[in-house]
Amino acid sequence: MENLLNKRKCILESALELINEQGFHGSPISKVAKNAGVAAGSIYTYFESKEELILGIYEYVSENIKTYVSEKDDETLDFKSRFFNYWKNYTRFFEQNPAQHGFYDQFLNSPFNSESSQQFPNVWHEWSFGFFQSGIDQRAIKNMNPTILAILVNSNINSVVKIKNNFKAKLARNKVDLEEISKLIWEGIKS
Repeated sequence: MENLLNKRKCILESALELINEQGFHGSPISKVAKNAGVAAGSIYTYFESKEELILGIYEYVSENIKTYVSEKDDETLDFKSRFFNYWKNYTRFFEQNPAQHGFYDQFLNSPFNSESSQQFPNVWHEWSFGFFQSGIDQRAIKNMNPTILAILVNSNINSVVKIKNNFKAKLARNKVDLEEISKLIWEGIKS
C-alpha cells in the first residue's frame, strides 16, 4: 500500500514540476511518465485522464498548503498575531515551493478551474475560511463573509510572492518592503 502511495506522490511531483516549467499543454502524460520514471500506463492506474491528474495535483497542493500553514498556527495567540503568522507562513510556503506556487497560480487561471471542479471540497479553502471565521467570532476582524476575507488576503499573498520572485533585485535596490502590504490589509480588516 505504501509503495502505491509513494508512486502516486512521485507521479504528482513529476507532473507538478513539468506543468510549472512547461504549462498544461506542454506536459503530456508520456512526458510526465518519463519524468517520473514510470510507464505511461501506470499513471492511468491512479488517474483516468490528464484532467483528473491535474485536479489531483491541485488537491495535493491544496493539502500541502493547508498542512504547512495550519501546523504553524497557534490558536493560543491573539488573532492579530495569528494573522501575521498566517501571512508569513503562507508566503514562506510558496517561496519554499516555487513549483507548487507556479502550478497553483496557473491552475486558478485555467479552464481546469471550472464550475464543476469547484464543487469538490478543498481542504485549504475550508481551513482558511475557518481561520477567518475564528477572527470574526473573536471580534478581532470585521464581520464580513470569511470567503471574501480569504480571497482578499490569499490573493495578495500570491501577488506578493510573484512580485518578490520577478523583481527581487529592483525591490532591494529601491528598498521596497512588501511586508507593508500585510500591515495595510490588517488595517483594512481589523475591527
